[in-house]
Amino acid sequence: MKSTNQPGNALIALVALLFVSSAVCAQTNSADAFAGIGAARVAESRALVTPAPPKLPEKIIKYGVHDPQALFQPADKLDTAKKLAAALKVARAQIAPFLENLAPTQSLTRAIQKVDSFDWRIATVEDWQNFPAALAGAGQWTQVRIPHYGEPLGKTNTFYRTTFTLDSWKTNEAVFIRFRGVDYKAHVFVNGAYAGSHEGFFAPFEFDVTPFVRPGENFLFVQVDNDFPTVGVINDPGYPDISGDKIYACTGPGFDEPIAGWHHSPPGMGIYQPVTVEVRPRVQVHDIFVRPLPESQNAEALIEVWSCDTTPRDIEIRFSVYGLNFTAQVVTNQLPGKIEVAGNGVNFYRVRFPMPQFRWWSPDEPWLYDFQVNVTCSKLGTTDNAERHFGMRSFRLDESGEPKGKFFLNNQEIRLRGANTMGAEQQDVMRGELNQLRDDFLLAKIAHMNFVRITQRPVQEEIYDMADRLGLMIQTDFPLFGHMRPNQFGEGVRQAAEMERLIRSHPSCVLVTFINEPFNSVQNETRGKLSRRMERAQLEQFLHAAGAAVLHENPGRAIKPIEGDYDPPGPGLPDNHCYTLWYFGHGVDIGRLLKGWWQPVKPGWNFSCGEFGAEGLDRVELMRARCPTNWLPATSEEEKTWTPNQIPRAQSGRMYPNYFDTPDSLADWVSASREHQAWAMRLMTESFRRDNRMISFAIHLFIDAWPTGWMKSIVDVERQPKPAFF
Repeated sequence: MKSTNQPGNALIALVALLFVSSAVCAQTNSADAFAGIGAARVAESRALVTPAPPKLPEKIIKYGVHDPQALFQPADKLDTAKKLAAALKVARAQIAPFLENLAPTQSLTRAIQKVDSFDWRIATVEDWQNFPAALAGAGQWTQVRIPHYGEPLGKTNTFYRTTFTLDSWKTNEAVFIRFRGVDYKAHVFVNGAYAGSHEGFFAPFEFDVTPFVRPGENFLFVQVDNDFPTVGVINDPGYPDISGDKIYACTGPGFDEPIAGWHHSPPGMGIYQPVTVEVRPRVQVHDIFVRPLPESQNAEALIEVWSCDTTPRDIEIRFSVYGLNFTAQVVTNQLPGKIEVAGNGVNFYRVRFPMPQFRWWSPDEPWLYDFQVNVTCSKLGTTDNAERHFGMRSFRLDESGEPKGKFFLNNQEIRLRGANTMGAEQQDVMRGELNQLRDDFLLAKIAHMNFVRITQRPVQEEIYDMADRLGLMIQTDFPLFGHMRPNQFGEGVRQAAEMERLIRSHPSCVLVTFINEPFNSVQNETRGKLSRRMERAQLEQFLHAAGAAVLHENPGRAIKPIEGDYDPPGPGLPDNHCYTLWYFGHGVDIGRLLKGWWQPVKPGWNFSCGEFGAEGLDRVELMRARCPTNWLPATSEEEKTWTPNQIPRAQSGRMYPNYFDTPDSLADWVSASREHQAWAMRLMTESFRRDNRMISFAIHLFIDAWPTGWMKSIVDVERQPKPAFF
């Protein structure tokens, strides 16, 4: 994502010159601990090279009727809404077998009740003077339903309060409160007793509340704290640009408020994922991670077992493996051998099992397996069952050889081509519209995308589950944009590990990255707040630490550390963002891009473009039906002088002079902007496809989550495609 104040070509050249000298000064003055990295980066920056155009064969495949015996048969051009609807219907039918659940059903070993209604309010100064009264329910409350997400933004505190009822539970059972995701900090109290806290908006967490609960009615109180994000920008004129400690980038699910919420960058807050109260055995399955090892026709399961007791417990583990969306019985009721006793807290047990003649998970055939486990503690008389689906696939980013940087899926070289997503799929889940989520991902596959970059945030697990089923690959971003706060180094590393634990069993999740568009020295000086930001050498230390945390949780993870590097070179695969036909000349001039040139990168490397795009305004009828009336012209006279500057954070009103004449009506503005978007995206996509060194590229953006939310999208909020989609 870019600001709307983009430099022209001359200024870009000046900024580049200033960057070289300022980067040298910044690295020379770095702390001794980072001096080695600083010196190496100065040397590397002088070694950046501009890739020359690739040599292409003199071959042109004409569109139209072809010899039916030819090896290549071009598809019919998808260019109308009617054709798209027909294609979507076919895609639903083709994917239906992969959505089936054919594995045996396990018996339930936990009593789970959903807690989805809360009283909510914003904390007051008086609450901190008498916090016990707030815990007891003092103040004026509003009833809300979970998921609940939105304002206030910035540094603030809110309270959630509700009741839940428990029947009696056995002495060999424990009561847990589980949260799938709370934005941003959560402090949990049960019947007035403090149960625990958690920082970070995307990871599930839970607390053993057995000592605090009682049969009958119980009170649950959650204090949710928000903060200004590390990047500072909130994208709402009602809030100052203050850099805070919230590890949050520049995208979210948004909320239904047109000034701030529709642009789904504001860092909202709330309990936006399910909350459950669970009665479980005191020795229980904590987590399962199945790592495929297809080269040896094996798989390895990490079974995490949690014990609530300080007394060591003898346990028995049995596991089975079945086909999930096809009929297969791989392993049944298998004992993994000698098992150590389970101590208090989490215990880790690894089992390797053969997968002979397995079915590959691939974009065309996303076959899935179901790993089922039961853990028995005979002393307590308990058994706990759990399952985790997985896919047999391999994915790696090869950084050896010449050129460095090649993707391999199932040992076959592959290029990733897709789109960025920002909020639409998250809203699908929050609204319970999983069929819409299915269709949204199928629209991507119909457009010949094989991956989506879920931009700058991990998301709900339902999204990864659906991608697993549909064979759509996912790049998951850690939520950092621009820079990192030095005091959040350790917290960031911890959250990087949480991110990997969230996604590691999903075959769709092939790639992670840690920061979007890190600022260079000139950008940092222009934006200020240098005292609140890591130097580049410190940032790279964080990238290495986050990578180590991720690989600790999943040794097979492919990592691209940086998205859109404005301070190259960085570790790993070079990635540059390019908005040359929107922020005029950004990245590389369009003429040079069409001829096959690219931005300077490390020598000997392939490269990627994680973002490119241009704005296309929403349809007139959509804006008339859903936007505030004061955004749009009301009379024929107003039509003549209207510009998109009336729409908060729209960019067409400032960018258009580079690309088309001034329209004289709302309809003409819409038409001109959409024609430009389609033309720009066609030229850039064709350029990227011609260059085999461009191993990954993603259009920004795919589907808009809200009306006029982020109009670089090529499909609007009502799932009507813009011309750029076709």
